[in-house]
Amino acid sequence: MKENLKKIKRILLVSVFLLNFGCSAQTREKKEFYNYIEKIITEKEFAFFEISLIKKCNNQYLFGFAKMNYNDNLSNRIKTYNYKGSLIIFDLNHEKDKQIINFFDSFFEKTNQDISNLKKGRQSTIDERMLYFVDKKFIPDFNRAQIFMESDCNKSP
Repeated sequence: MKENLKKIKRILLVSVFLLNFGCSAQTREKKEFYNYIEKIITEKEFAFFEISLIKKCNNQYLFGFAKMNYNDNLSNRIKTYNYKGSLIIFDLNHEKDKQIINFFDSFFEKTNQDISNLKKGRQSTIDERMLYFVDKKFIPDFNRAQIFMESDCNKSP
């Protein structure tokens, strides 16, 4: 009986450790993502931020995160989000993959904001940053993102 009790305690301890480690790793990764986004958002005032898919391959995704003042090329299919008072528009374009369509739902607060009041016009300067994810984990390493961007998806392992 005591032997079984010790085994159960060990299993519980290992389970609790694994759960805490997994949660803290996920929290750390999201914190790193939010720190990156906040640096971009606080650099200069913009009307909104636009996310667009640049490349997808297996479990890797590269998105562009652009500062925008004008609605100059948004498609009719978008999702709107709020992050600390900033409007973020995910331009879905012709995307049909639900995994990509819902990709940022766990990162930002979803909204149904009407964007018809955004100024129309040509954006003179676009400041776009890369958002690179592997297995839905944000990778802040610019070099890894660039290697992925330049790789041929068909030849990737």
